[in-house]
Amino acid sequence: MSETGRIVRKPTAGGTPTRYRIARSATMIYVRVEGLANMKSAPLLHKFLAQVRSEGTRSAYIDLSGCAGMDSTFMGLLVGNSQAFSDAGGRLAVVKPNELCLRLLKQLGVDEVVTVVAEADVPTAEYHDINGDQAVDQKTRTDLVRQAHQNLASLNDENKAKFSAFLAALDADLAKKKP
Repeated sequence: MSETGRIVRKPTAGGTPTRYRIARSATMIYVRVEGLANMKSAPLLHKFLAQVRSEGTRSAYIDLSGCAGMDSTFMGLLVGNSQAFSDAGGRLAVVKPNELCLRLLKQLGVDEVVTVVAEADVPTAEYHDINGDQAVDQKTRTDLVRQAHQNLASLNDENKAKFSAFLAALDADLAKKKP
């Protein structure tokens, strides 16, 4: 995090889009994050995790070894999905975070509520991209960004103070968008 409080992340090479590569079994999903995990790409993973959870998947492992950086929206959605897997009798864990990602997870306290495994065996399996459109409408994106930051604010007083003004601005924006 820079001195301004913004999360600093490495840019993706040549603007390469984020890819979520998956391997799965009947009850487990392994997701490799390649590129930048941010508010633009996070809705696709969030939707996918909700879908596989509803289909009976009980364990999700998010591999951050190839992640170029994360923003607070992505981390907040990790927190929410971790809770959702736990509520369904399963678990979500972050595995193999690179140095930058581990530092970011610790800065916001995500590592205190989401299991982080520094070293893990990578499944020998065939990987596929998550299929789906990363584009979401503005209201859906704002709702997800709000939920993600609410998840982070609930972790500790420092996050609550850090994100309270942002959450208030999002609430005001969402109030304007109500039909």
